[in-house]
Amino acid sequence: MIDVNNVRKTYPPDKIALKGISFEIKSGDVCGYIGANGAGKSTTVKILTGVLDFEKGTAIVGGIDVKKNPIEVKRIMGYVPESANLFNSLTVNEFLDFIGTVRDLDKETLKKRKDYFAELFDFKNQTENSIGSISKGNRQKVLITSALMHNPQVIFLDEPLNGLDANSIFTFQDMIKKLSEKGKTIFYCSHLLDTIEKISTRIIIIENGEIKLDKTTEDLKNSDDFVSLENLFRSMNKEEVPFKFCYEDIFN
Repeated sequence: MIDVNNVRKTYPPDKIALKGISFEIKSGDVCGYIGANGAGKSTTVKILTGVLDFEKGTAIVGGIDVKKNPIEVKRIMGYVPESANLFNSLTVNEFLDFIGTVRDLDKETLKKRKDYFAELFDFKNQTENSIGSISKGNRQKVLITSALMHNPQVIFLDEPLNGLDANSIFTFQDMIKKLSEKGKTIFYCSHLLDTIEKISTRIIIIENGEIKLDKTTEDLKNSDDFVSLENLFRSMNKEEVPFKFCYEDIFN
């Protein structure tokens, strides 16, 4: 469902963000895509969602070439970006109605799905409030709803849990598992390694624009030296973090 082959991306004048990365993610996979800040996570997502161009390689999403048909890719995908500028002057209902129109949902289907997600994520009492007046967590719930209302085949999530309360996080995790069971392909970027470990079927680690690890979660957990994803990530990055906090060095 997602096939990336030798994709290279350079930001002017000469910063190489992706150094010819390749990976394949199948239908029904939840791929946890992790790395340090600046590793290339968000660049990868922006390329796969047709937001950002690239100079070399191929990226296929749902059988569609992203470079050749970025609009068609957007039709079959849902995208929760790391930071999104919503229409703060619109009410929640007005914004979701707009999204439903863009996604060609009929009125009955749109209302059914709006009501369902508002109940699921507990923002049903906020639907007539302007987006700019509701909490960060509720804005994130609306953003997630807008990405899923059209029942996309491929879902891209870039730090989707920003601002969510504990109950909403549990709801979100359960939802992702059920979407995966329905054959949806989910590409999940996050710094929350415990969450990634719980819900992912595949783990990819990117470092300095290169893929350093690509394994199924089952194979990873069956490795002799595996303790946790956090420990693995720490061990892979220990040489890049030579300076460690010492209380006495600064406060004594």
